[in-house]
Amino acid sequence: MTKRALWATTSLCVLALTIPTIGTAQESQNTSTDLPEVASEKSYLEVITVTSSRRAESIQDTGSSVSALSSQGIENKGVQSVEDVADLVPGLQVASYQGDTSIYIRGIGTPVIVAGADSSTATYLNGVYLSRAAAIGPGFFDVERLEVLRGPQGTLYGRNATGGAVNIITKRPTEEFSGEARLVYGDYNRIQAFGALSGSITDGVRARIAAEYEDRDGYTTVHRADGSSYDAEDQNYLTMRLTVEADITPDVMLTLTGDYYSADDKANVFHFASLGYQDEVDGWLNTREGSQTIPYFAIKNSGNITETESRDIFSSIDHFNDTSVWGVSGKLDWAIGDYDLSVIAGYKKTDPEFQNSFDLGDTYNTYILRAEDHEQSNIDFQLTSPASDRFSWILGGGYFTEENNIQNNIFGDFWEPILIQGFSDLQAAGVLPPFPIDIPSTELCCELHLNGQQTSDAFNLYFDTSFDMTDTLTLKAGVRYSEEERDGYQAFDLAFLPATAGGDLVRFAPNTIFFPNAISEDRDVVQPDPFGFNVGPVNGPTTFDAVTPKVALEWTPADDILLYVSAQRGFKSGGYNIGSSQRDAFEPEKIWSYEAGWKTSLLENRLMVNGAAFLYDYSNLQSQDSIGNQPIIRNVGKAEVTGIEVEYAALLSDSFRLDGSMTYLNAEFTEGALTEALRPAPLTQAPGSLLVDLAGKNLPRAPEFKVNFGAQSDLRVGNGDLMLRADYTWQDKVYFTVFNIEAASQDSYGVLRARASYSPDDKPYKFSVFGQNLTDETYFTNQILTGTTYGAEFVGSLGAPRTFGIEFSTAF
Repeated sequence: MTKRALWATTSLCVLALTIPTIGTAQESQNTSTDLPEVASEKSYLEVITVTSSRRAESIQDTGSSVSALSSQGIENKGVQSVEDVADLVPGLQVASYQGDTSIYIRGIGTPVIVAGADSSTATYLNGVYLSRAAAIGPGFFDVERLEVLRGPQGTLYGRNATGGAVNIITKRPTEEFSGEARLVYGDYNRIQAFGALSGSITDGVRARIAAEYEDRDGYTTVHRADGSSYDAEDQNYLTMRLTVEADITPDVMLTLTGDYYSADDKANVFHFASLGYQDEVDGWLNTREGSQTIPYFAIKNSGNITETESRDIFSSIDHFNDTSVWGVSGKLDWAIGDYDLSVIAGYKKTDPEFQNSFDLGDTYNTYILRAEDHEQSNIDFQLTSPASDRFSWILGGGYFTEENNIQNNIFGDFWEPILIQGFSDLQAAGVLPPFPIDIPSTELCCELHLNGQQTSDAFNLYFDTSFDMTDTLTLKAGVRYSEEERDGYQAFDLAFLPATAGGDLVRFAPNTIFFPNAISEDRDVVQPDPFGFNVGPVNGPTTFDAVTPKVALEWTPADDILLYVSAQRGFKSGGYNIGSSQRDAFEPEKIWSYEAGWKTSLLENRLMVNGAAFLYDYSNLQSQDSIGNQPIIRNVGKAEVTGIEVEYAALLSDSFRLDGSMTYLNAEFTEGALTEALRPAPLTQAPGSLLVDLAGKNLPRAPEFKVNFGAQSDLRVGNGDLMLRADYTWQDKVYFTVFNIEAASQDSYGVLRARASYSPDDKPYKFSVFGQNLTDETYFTNQILTGTTYGAEFVGSLGAPRTFGIEFSTAF
């Protein structure tokens, strides 16, 4: 669909939906959009209160780009996961990739290839920073409100918030006894059950307990060589949360929260996207770069192979996903006179483990077992002055520590000829002495280990201020100092599988006979072998620090209009590429953001239009790519991001509303060059040495245009209220690598969802029917390069297919 056709279609949909409902005078239910809500029995839009600025305030009084969804909005818009939120928020891209929640905002994000990567968006669950992407999805249940802050948040949110921040706020205990329950049945035999109870335990003590269970058949069918098959991309999980609030004194409240998530399914699968550079370069297999993949394809092509974008895949191994996430946190809120002190301490344990395969053929060829054993702890404080003062301020800071043991075990049944060629090359170069090279062919060779450990200790202190220069003009300024020490251990080696079940692996490389310093516990001694294999501490520890200021000017020429301009700096910490030959740390990313925006509430609060124009100066980008037999992280050049976003909500009658958003984004490299190892280099150069100028190339996952359009009717039908809603999202083409190759791209596509709910009068229950991806679009949300040794193909995650369901819910 062309952009012109898209806009025409959107306009016609608006007209068609509006004609039959303008002029009616029905009472409306309380609903939500990214901006405001329609208040029950009121003819105006009611605004959501957010805490994105570290204070509770109307979203229309917040001088920044922030979108919010309330619990009612989440329900009405059919949001079932964090990924669904991306369809409703401008500039946002979210993909569930191999159990991780990968977030991009305005073209800023982190590609996930193997376990251990840090996000470029800071995600918080009830004020506790979630370091691991695998912990984000499990936190999204029993949600009171979700906030998405777009743009760097270096002052208020600090490290790893170059793209923005996401706040997940869950429901609090109530004074009165209350409860909720929901039962969902859908296709693919989906069953989801949710329940929550809340109320006072004793005077001054309140509690809420919530639990959710889901079981669903797989969207994907895995076919084996013997003709058998099984479901994958399924779901089977249980998640629970207990929250207790205690009034210690009239001025002090303590909140304790514990949560638990467990999944036992085959949720993580790869889908085949393309042959990579075979599709990109004619005759690529005959080049020096492409010939390295021939042993891989000799095995893969001997059996059945998966077609592009197919959910009927072939595999020779058993998929599994065994993931657990749990945590505890405590928050102390203390009103000290006119000042408010908040202290939050938390602990989170994140342990994803799963196995799948990316060769997508039924001949025994590859598997990947990926796991993390992650622990994090934090303590943060915030002291807030009265917001009503002409000069108000927030003083905060905190300490964060983590340890992550990372495992990426990737088997390939084709290593023997590659190793023989590698040893022969080393002998020819005089690196190794002459000796007979004999590596017998066996299904035990070999398992590549991209493993290791990374630790982080981070400290921060920030000060944010607001000064009312006049009744209508406010100056805001703040600054944060961040300091972080990171260290690590590389366990990058190659091993034979044990000959008998339960036996020990036999390490093949690095070989300490020829390269004795490739394995050492002394970081000053470790020297990777010529293939890059090494086992030992990294060159560290390394300390990174940054000062991230912010300044903004806000003007309210009228009570219903806010205009603002701002400039702020963002910072993403450097670190170590664990499970690779890289022993030195990569450097931090830095970004300056300049933004001008407006927020308006017009026509007696029946129309709200918010928008922003922005410019980013983005430097030292951390680019991750697969080179040879490992993922490599390299700092590269500069980029410029410019764009315009508009969000709107219009109450056209007491029973009908429109809402949505539009985004224009131009995210390009302005300077920098990287070696594109798989594109054929001139014969006068070494293979894999072609240097490519990135200037003018798009940042990954940065669509030029994105549009969301929603329409909702709230009608009286019989003795009850009927809510009808539809949402359509369209986005432009995206690339999945910095090299912008067509073989790793996703053309433009659109996703349609709809929901209908009926609530009988004087009854505490509701019936709903819903459909997701109603046009059954097939599209990739993420893609990765498998690496030279493993075929140099592109595989990734497909968006969910068309699904339907019915829901019964009650509240008391």
